[in-house]
Amino acid sequence: MFTPAPRFRWPGGARCAVMLCFDVDGETTALEQDAKAACRVTTWSQCTYGPTVGVPRLLGLLDHLGVGATFFVPAYIARHHPQMTRAIIGSGHEIGAHGDIHERLYGLTREQEEAILQRSIEDLTEIAGKRPIGYRAPWFELNRWTPELLLKHGFDYCASGMGDDIPYQYANGMIEIPGQWMLEDWEQFAFNADPAWGSIPQNCASVYELWWREFEAMHRYGCCFVLTLHPWLSGRPSRVQLLERLIGDMQAKGDVWFAQGHEIAAWYRSQLSESDGVATRGTDDDFKIFKHA
Repeated sequence: MFTPAPRFRWPGGARCAVMLCFDVDGETTALEQDAKAACRVTTWSQCTYGPTVGVPRLLGLLDHLGVGATFFVPAYIARHHPQMTRAIIGSGHEIGAHGDIHERLYGLTREQEEAILQRSIEDLTEIAGKRPIGYRAPWFELNRWTPELLLKHGFDYCASGMGDDIPYQYANGMIEIPGQWMLEDWEQFAFNADPAWGSIPQNCASVYELWWREFEAMHRYGCCFVLTLHPWLSGRPSRVQLLERLIGDMQAKGDVWFAQGHEIAAWYRSQLSESDGVATRGTDDDFKIFKHA
């Protein structure tokens, strides 16, 4: 079988990196779409399941497996679930910014987006006791000026793009740790009757196969496997078992670096001085792509 040269040099000679991400959207899943969603008791309860049941269960699993993760938390969720927010930090994981009520950036002005970003930083810092340095845009959708705002407000990295399968830089130097829709549990598990979310939930066995095959291929190519999960979906018992199996099999395969977002960004930055080129994505139409580190 053809084994290509690794796309990137990872710490300790690891073949690939794995970043486990949890987007703790909670009640903002509904609130972002309808300000009156709190009156819809069943829909609201499905959303609260994430912060109140899913997150504690997932923290227990991560502790059992001995791996760190990055939790992207909307400021609204941090304000309404402060104990959960502090528990994430207390368990040794990273918290990143994720909007206030999970606002879609598309359609916002630069000023509106910056105001939301500032509020998110202030609330997360106050509640978690630590300033966020990682950012994920709600719905993964960035505006052209978003990397500039992130750099202005002291962020180390963004995890919202999909332009590669290893980290890269925007024209202003902001580091992107890209994901992809295939490695997202919303497409596999989300369902709500009204408002209509998702489709028919998939069988855990088929989802394992999808994610494992992508991991195997990314391991072979030396990529960065970024898995994005939502506690109200992946905090359900059978899906926690799915995650336990997946991570356990990754650990058994070996040559894998499990890392939080800030660790991946720091490693990428450390490699720039040793590299004869990196990948750059501009914020205009003239994207320039150079050789990766």
